[in-house]
Amino acid sequence: MLKLTIKNLLDKKIRFALTSLSVVLGVTFTVAVFTMTDSLRASFDGLAQDIASGTDLTIRATQIVGDQIDRASVPAELDDLLIDIEGVNATAPEVAVFNTIITDGEDEAIIPQGPPAIGASWSPYQFFIADGRQPSRAGEFATDATTAGNNKLVIGETYSVTSPIEQREFELVGIFNFGSPDTNRSLGATMAAFELSEAQEFLGLEGVFSSIGVRLDPNADEVAVQAAIQDAIGAEFEVVTSQVIEEETTNNFGDVIDIFNNILLGFAFVIVFVSAFIINNTFQIVVAQRIRELGLLRAIGATGSQVRNSVLLEAVLVGVFSTVTGLGLGLLGGRVLRSILNVVGFSLPAGPIRLEPRTIVWAAAIGIGITVLSSIIPARRARKISPIAAIHNDQRLASASLTRRLVTGGVVTAIGATLLVLGLFVASETTRVLSAIGVGAVLVFVGVNTLSPSFARPVANLIGWPIAKLFGTSGQIAQGNAARSPRRTASTAGALMIGLALVGMAGVVGASLTETFRSTFDDSVQADYFIQSPNSFDPTAGFAQEIADEVEAIEGFESVVRYRFGLGVIQVQGVARDILSTDFDQIQRHLDGDVIAGTFENSEPASSIAIHIDPAVELGL
Repeated sequence: MLKLTIKNLLDKKIRFALTSLSVVLGVTFTVAVFTMTDSLRASFDGLAQDIASGTDLTIRATQIVGDQIDRASVPAELDDLLIDIEGVNATAPEVAVFNTIITDGEDEAIIPQGPPAIGASWSPYQFFIADGRQPSRAGEFATDATTAGNNKLVIGETYSVTSPIEQREFELVGIFNFGSPDTNRSLGATMAAFELSEAQEFLGLEGVFSSIGVRLDPNADEVAVQAAIQDAIGAEFEVVTSQVIEEETTNNFGDVIDIFNNILLGFAFVIVFVSAFIINNTFQIVVAQRIRELGLLRAIGATGSQVRNSVLLEAVLVGVFSTVTGLGLGLLGGRVLRSILNVVGFSLPAGPIRLEPRTIVWAAAIGIGITVLSSIIPARRARKISPIAAIHNDQRLASASLTRRLVTGGVVTAIGATLLVLGLFVASETTRVLSAIGVGAVLVFVGVNTLSPSFARPVANLIGWPIAKLFGTSGQIAQGNAARSPRRTASTAGALMIGLALVGMAGVVGASLTETFRSTFDDSVQADYFIQSPNSFDPTAGFAQEIADEVEAIEGFESVVRYRFGLGVIQVQGVARDILSTDFDQIQRHLDGDVIAGTFENSEPASSIAIHIDPAVELGL
C-alpha cells in the first residue's frame, strides 16, 4: 500500500502540489514568525547584556509607580559620597534623555520610526570609538555608526541638535559602536553623545544625573558594598546590580517582541484554520474521485482498514512534504519579515536566524497534524466503499445523515453564537472578550459549515431559479447540479465562505476602529490644531520648550496648551498625575493657571501642543 500511495501521489503531481500548498503556507508563516522573534530575542538579550555591562552596581531614584521614562534624577552630590566607601573602585555618572534630535547635512531631522532618539553623556563602558574621538569639550558630539552611516554624517562637520530644552550647533568629532567594539548594536535609535558637563547643561539636567554606575574592586564583596552604599544614600534612592538592569532591559524588550509575536501568530492561526478546511474538502473530493479505484482495491482483496490507511498515509506524506518545505521557506520568511519591518520604520538589530526545537515541533504539529486530522473523516468514508463500487458508476461516498448534521451543527453554532454574545456584550476584561470572540467565531464557522449541506438544496433551487430562467438549458443544468449534491455544493461553498468571512471581518474591524477613533476625537478634542512629532511610535517624542514658546507668542492664538502623555499619565512639574481619559477639558484642568508657566521645569518635553484659534483673528494657516 505504501508503494501504491507514493505512486498515486507522483502520478498526480499537480494535485499533490496544490494539496500541499495551503499547508505549506501555514507552516511557512508560523516558522517565519518564530524564527524572527527567536532571533530578535537573542539579539535583544545580547544588547541587554551590553547595556548592563561595564559597571557592577547602579544608583538610581526609587520608583514605586510609573514607567522607566518617568524615573526621577539623582543629585550630583551622591557621587561624592561613593568614593570613600570601601570596595568602590570608580564611579560612572551619566545622563540620558529621550527626544534629542540630530539634523543631517540637508537640515532634515533624523527621526527614527519606533526606537527613541537618545541624548546622553559619553559612556566609556558602552560606547567604543569606531572613527574619530570621543567628545571632550563644549560644542562637540559623537553619534552611533548606524545613524552616521544611514544619514551620511561626516566627522568635522557641524550639525544642529535639538534637545528637550533648546537647539544648538555641534561639531561631530566621533562615530562609535554601541555595546561592542566591533559591532554597532544601537537598535535603530539615533544616539548623540556629549561630554558629561555639556550633556547636563544641554539636556536640561544641570546638577543631577540620570544614574550613577559603580565599579567595584576585584576582590570586593558585592553584597556588602551594595548595603554600604544603600545606607549612605538613603531610601529615596536604590542600588541595583547589573543583573537587575539586564533582567529589566530583557523584560522590556520581551514585551515589545511579544506584541509582534502575538499579532503575527494571529495571522498564522487564520492561515492554519483556513488550511484545515481546504485540506478536508480536498481529501473529500480526492476520495470521491477515486471511488472506482478504491473499490477495485477492495475487489482484489484489500481490506477496509488498508484502504483507510492508504488515505491517511497519503495525508502523512503530504504533511511531511509540507512541513519540510515550510521549514525551509519559513527560515527565508523570517528574514523577509525582518526586512519588511525595517523598511516600514521598525529598526531591528541584525543577527542570525535561529531555529529552535520548539519551532520544529510546531511546524510538524501544523504540517503533519492538521493534514492528518483533516483527512480522518474522508479516510473513514473511504473505508466503507464496497467492492461493488468498482462496477457501478453512480457509487457515492457514505456520509453523515442530514439529520445528524442538523443536530450537531445546530449545537455547535448555538454554542459559538452564545460565546460571541458574551464576548461582545457581557465580558469586560480584554482577555475574556478576545477569548470568547475568538473561540465563538471558530465554533460558528465549524457549525455553519456542518449545517450547510442541510440547506444547500433549497438554497440552490432558490438562487438557481432566476439563473435557470435567464440562461435557459445551461442555467437549468447548473441549478440541477448544485441541488443534486448538497454536500458537494456545501463543501465547495465552505472555502468561499471562509474567505469572504475573513474579508468581511477585516472590513468591519477596520471601519469600526476608524469610527471609534473618529467619534472619540470629535467628542473629546476641542483644539483647532495639533503640533506633534512625526514619530508617533515613540511615546517620548516631543519638542524643545523654546518651540512651544515661539508658538505661544504668535498673535491670534486664543490659547496654547502644552502637555505630555506617558502611558496614561501627564507630567506636571515632574510629578506623574493620573488621568482617567483623554478629555481635553480634564487635561486643561491639569495644566491650568500657574501650572502652565511652570510645566516641565525638569526639562520634560511637550509631546503635543494643542492650539485654540481665536475666531476674531484671521491667521491664514
